[in-house]
Amino acid sequence: MIEEVGTVVELKAPEIAVVQCKRNSACDHCPSSSVCKMGDDGEVMLVDAFNGVGAKVGDRVRIVTSTKHFLQSSFMLYIVPIIGLLIGALIGQNIGDRGTLGIEPSLFSALLGVTFLIVTFLGIRFVTRKLKREAFMPHIVNIKARADS
Repeated sequence: MIEEVGTVVELKAPEIAVVQCKRNSACDHCPSSSVCKMGDDGEVMLVDAFNGVGAKVGDRVRIVTSTKHFLQSSFMLYIVPIIGLLIGALIGQNIGDRGTLGIEPSLFSALLGVTFLIVTFLGIRFVTRKLKREAFMPHIVNIKARADS
């Protein structure tokens, strides 16, 4: 399990909260750290979390995410598109080597590879819209300190 402690800064819906967490040392080695929703100062990050415990804005909460879901999401987002790119490039090279199209094989390989990459991203977007969002997002498991009411 991956755990973080943060403060609820926004409620997007009754069951979805935006939690502001302090950037930790694990972020330094993360390949996604440059595209993470970091705050203006680079020391905080904003995380959408499933709010099953009814936390309110200002509450200090503990959020957890399953390592399994984190790895599945990472594989889907990073590895599957690269596989699509490679398959497209190999198919393009094979078709281009036959010479029936009258186009440079390397150019056709690059074009088909990029096409497969784009189709892969669109496929991922379509498939992930069918999945339950809560299953792959972090969950707020408890409220450490209530905001003053």
